Amino acid sequence: MTSEPQHVALGDLITVEVTNVANGGVCIARHNGQAVFVRHALPGEKVVVEVTEINKRYLRADAVEILVASDHRVEPPCTYAGVCGGCDFQHADLGYQRELKAQVIREQLGHLGGVMQVNGKPLDEFTVQPLTQRESGLHWRTRNRFARLGDIAVGMKMPRSHSVVEIDDCLIAVEDAVPLAQSALHIGQGDITTAQSALGQHVVVDARGGPWLDEVVDTRTWRIHASSFWQVHKDAPAKFVEVVRGMASLQQGESVLDLYSGSGLFAASLASDVGESGDVVAVESSIDAVRDARRSCSDLSQLELITSDVAKWVAQCDEEFDVVVLDPPRAGAGLNVISDVARLAKRSVVYVACDPSSLGRDTKYLSDLGWTMTSLVGLDAFPMTAHVECIARFTRN
Repeated sequence: MTSEPQHVALGDLITVEVTNVANGGVCIARHNGQAVFVRHALPGEKVVVEVTEINKRYLRADAVEILVASDHRVEPPCTYAGVCGGCDFQHADLGYQRELKAQVIREQLGHLGGVMQVNGKPLDEFTVQPLTQRESGLHWRTRNRFARLGDIAVGMKMPRSHSVVEIDDCLIAVEDAVPLAQSALHIGQGDITTAQSALGQHVVVDARGGPWLDEVVDTRTWRIHASSFWQVHKDAPAKFVEVVRGMASLQQGESVLDLYSGSGLFAASLASDVGESGDVVAVESSIDAVRDARRSCSDLSQLELITSDVAKWVAQCDEEFDVVVLDPPRAGAGLNVISDVARLAKRSVVYVACDPSSLGRDTKYLSDLGWTMTSLVGLDAFPMTAHVECIARFTRN
């Protein structure tokens, strides 16, 4: 006879052996046959965990004692690691963090997307790259949001909680971000957001989304609101543009559709590839982002900027493009948009994704519509966190 599963209560301490990493900055263990999602642990470790959440199908828990440590475990550089919810993997060396992210990508693309091979190799050989060879994992985040603790301090949310831990530094934020936020405690209400530009401007975002920032990629300068979306890693915009342009492989006179185009980062660069005889259509729902793009790209006669909901616009579009580029939000593009993208793209689709599971689902939709993922680049644009950026190219079967 098998014994009944032992009852587990919130706050209980249990000992588990961690098997593998899961999407979302946790690792997987099992207790009495039930899955346990464990924070602050690494695959191969034996740990004592404190139960923090109980679900019918799984438990959530935090590692509080490491009985058998992974060879990849390191001392977290930040004193708030494990308490603050901003980082997931400070307890792992930087190279192993990338391997964990590659494992998540491989699992999500294989399980959800049905991908078995990419870049001419088996999927299980896929790796995640650093943005630059000088990457330290620290002081990369240019956009930061801090919780206000009255008028005396700033803090960060604790993981899966509305509770706030007071901080006096943040090691993944660009230097001086916390002192800058502290200087604004007497202004306004609610969270305090700071932003630093490529030119070194470092500001507190005001109630109107300002002030203005100047972002530079290659030879072009963008004049944008401090609140406008911009890639948060200081090295990400240039690297993403390099990869997208390489995958698009556009020629003079060709056409490209840029969906979820934001302030025009990709659109402007692709416009230079197709030249004045080419055609670039960029679609973005944010009025402010499109205004920023118009201000920064007014010299590009081949670029048409459209303010519209992407799903509604592509559903009505009957024009084909040599290449479609899309950079959807974390939830992905979804079946309806993907179906229209597959209809509008003649040669290839370049997909920029910040969530492996969303990319996996949309890959399956494209596969069912006759498209194959032929190239994939994984970039560690969010060191110390579980997030990772993927850029994929799809071509017709």
